[in-house]
Amino acid sequence: MKKIIFAVVIILVSACSIEEPEQSASINTNWDTYLGDPGRSHYSQLTQITRENVDQLELAWKYDSGELREGNSSMYTSPLIIDGILYGLSPRLHAFALNAATGEEIWRYELGGNGAAQRGLMWWQEGEDKRLIYPAGGELIMLNASTGEPIASFGENGRIDLRPENIAAPFFTSVPGIVFEDRLILGFSTAESANSHSGMIRAFNVHTGEELWRFNSLPVEGGLGSETWEEGSLDSAGGANNWTGMTLDEERAMLFVPTGSATPDFYGATRTGDNLFANSLIALDARTGAYHWHYQTIRHDLWDRDLPSPPTLVQLERDGVLIDGVAVTTKSGHLFLFNRDTGESLYEIYEVDGLPSELPGEVVAPTQPVSSVAFTRQEFEMTARNQQAIDFVTELIEPLDQRLFAPPTTDGVLFYPAYDGGAEWGGSAYDPNGNKLILNAQEIGGILRVYERPSGYAQALYAENCGICHGENREGTDRGPSLIDIDDRLTSFETNQIVREGRGNMPGFESMEGYERSAMVGFIRNPDAEDENLDSGEIDYAFAGYIRVRDHEGLPGNSPPWGTLNSIDLATGEIDWQVNFGNYPSHPNLNFGAESYGGPVVTASGLIFIGATPDRKFRVYDTRDGSMLWEYELSAAGFATPSMYSVDGDQYVVIAAGGGRMGPPSGSEYFAFKLPTADQ
Repeated sequence: MKKIIFAVVIILVSACSIEEPEQSASINTNWDTYLGDPGRSHYSQLTQITRENVDQLELAWKYDSGELREGNSSMYTSPLIIDGILYGLSPRLHAFALNAATGEEIWRYELGGNGAAQRGLMWWQEGEDKRLIYPAGGELIMLNASTGEPIASFGENGRIDLRPENIAAPFFTSVPGIVFEDRLILGFSTAESANSHSGMIRAFNVHTGEELWRFNSLPVEGGLGSETWEEGSLDSAGGANNWTGMTLDEERAMLFVPTGSATPDFYGATRTGDNLFANSLIALDARTGAYHWHYQTIRHDLWDRDLPSPPTLVQLERDGVLIDGVAVTTKSGHLFLFNRDTGESLYEIYEVDGLPSELPGEVVAPTQPVSSVAFTRQEFEMTARNQQAIDFVTELIEPLDQRLFAPPTTDGVLFYPAYDGGAEWGGSAYDPNGNKLILNAQEIGGILRVYERPSGYAQALYAENCGICHGENREGTDRGPSLIDIDDRLTSFETNQIVREGRGNMPGFESMEGYERSAMVGFIRNPDAEDENLDSGEIDYAFAGYIRVRDHEGLPGNSPPWGTLNSIDLATGEIDWQVNFGNYPSHPNLNFGAESYGGPVVTASGLIFIGATPDRKFRVYDTRDGSMLWEYELSAAGFATPSMYSVDGDQYVVIAAGGGRMGPPSGSEYFAFKLPTADQ
């Protein structure tokens, strides 16, 4: 009997060892949590695909998940794989289950509606009770994972409405939450303007949908953190919400929550103070929501420098001691690293003096904390691609304030990296082989400009809700198209419907009163029409829209690299290697890098799998030096983080090719890859 037990132990140890190049043919390896595990490590212990054979990867199967969303469709979902079954979402957020080895459909759940952005799903299981859970706009959906039917006992026939009561403001949830014991823990997204919800983290009972606890990340008057706000300002403030997802240390039952900016963005005269818990990493008790510690990375944010991705649980060695850390990447291109238990910074942080604002009522924070570890440049460097590009960009940025932490002005500020980083929502991967952090980053300059809010009623509604994406004069920005010719493309009814329900990447404004939407649509279609005046006598400012510094050909106006893939030694903060990452379709052979959306997955065999770039490529890199080992062109850009799993001993990697950013095409296909079978 002892010999049999000993043999079983040997088999189990061999199957679990990350050094063993082959996994047992009888073992299925799951990817049952968004980004690989609750610690968001983006890491797989699978080792069948190696540096030596990765060039043999081939398409195992392809699945078309269904109809595109109206407008500029996108699909960011990282699927889950449990016991040989893959669970994913279509662009319209219809859920489906596939045979993970063949791509054959098992069941499909039609949600209805146009869909919305959603990066992943959640899984809960107790014995044979298996549940698939995902946010869809303002709702939380729960399905029987075996049949695809709604769980009738959860909320109202498998749905709960997540929108806070008695507040009319944009609301949606585009990222899966945390599943812990019998709790579903969620944040949400809201508007960047004054018309936004107050940030809160909520835990719901997985059986009923009942709310179990709540932490107000935007404080209530007299509550924790409210002392950092001017008295009375919390009544009209919003934001400080968790829009990008959270991370869980299961052993400690500790939740790590990154938050966004306080609203309104870019002009903070109505929210004087440091504005906790905006732009912060907050550590909470996952069972109760009780506060442990926090660190605020930007005080009184005027630059939309919200924390863009779930933090990554990591380890590092110092003086022979292994330290449990939590790593936070930022849009400014800095890496913060904290002790999980205490919140103590493991890198030096220095203070930079703030610069006074010229806008009336604005009070800039006296100093800002800056991490000593940066993975992007911190100053704009002029393009040298050709003289025409130099001349174009020079004229564009000449009138701009180019000082570090220059507050917004009506003339404009050049800030670098721009609105989307630095780091973005794809997040970073932890490689325990050497304790490295792997992340993709982008480097493009931005123009931050505000303008005096117009006094007309309809104009003010447009400035508050639409100008942030479509520009001060409807001319369009990097985030939204021009509306100048909209009356040639859409009827008034169609325009109103899009404003109400949303389209493509644009959220709907269903929360607005009908007369407000009608007035706003009237201005969008005919800005010269007579407008009711509502001048209060107070000067207020609106954001002129997301504009990046690009040259005459639409390429970044700074010198390359424009996008990078990086490996950082966590113990020292030093960059081990950095390589240019991706291309723009208009210039496919520059190899200067490009913007990227979606994150990497690292394997125990020393490989990095990543899509994320607009050139539609899915690539594999070597963790040792960043050398590219394999690439495949998808039908649309893979703006999603891949998922890694095995079925019957075969290792697979799958990615959603949804496109829909930085131009067409959009897509709805999932691509799965594996090595050739032995008999081929």
